[in-house]
Amino acid sequence: MYHNKDREPRENRNAVKIPQAMIDELSRRQGAWYETQEEIAAGLDWGRRRALLMRWVRRHMAGRLTLRERRCIELHYLFGLNHRQVGAATGTAGSSACRAIQRGLRKLRLAADEDATWRRWWRPRRVAPPPSPERRKAGRPS
Repeated sequence: MYHNKDREPRENRNAVKIPQAMIDELSRRQGAWYETQEEIAAGLDWGRRRALLMRWVRRHMAGRLTLRERRCIELHYLFGLNHRQVGAATGTAGSSACRAIQRGLRKLRLAADEDATWRRWWRPRRVAPPPSPERRKAGRPS
């Protein structure tokens, strides 16, 4: 059997080695994943509001939708399946799953018109402003 003691172990061969001096040069604000405190607070706020909205949706789904409509909507919107896949998972045709989703959404829209408590949590997400000029300069390679 051939053994080469100079070679690195197999799991380390594809690793990228970055010198510590290069890492130390990067400032915290120029890092790839830097977020301001405002961005972090906005993300956390959106997460809280989204949780409240999802609770509202789940409550109305349980009270107003049939089991098939609820299951089809969950599979389509929460698990990302297409209509054909939803139909296969529920034991129906894709077109039946599509109609069940449409009926369920119609019922949820009616519930939203009747019970507007969800509006206090909903604020459309704002598009992030373009980066400031000094931030743009920092991101460009020199």
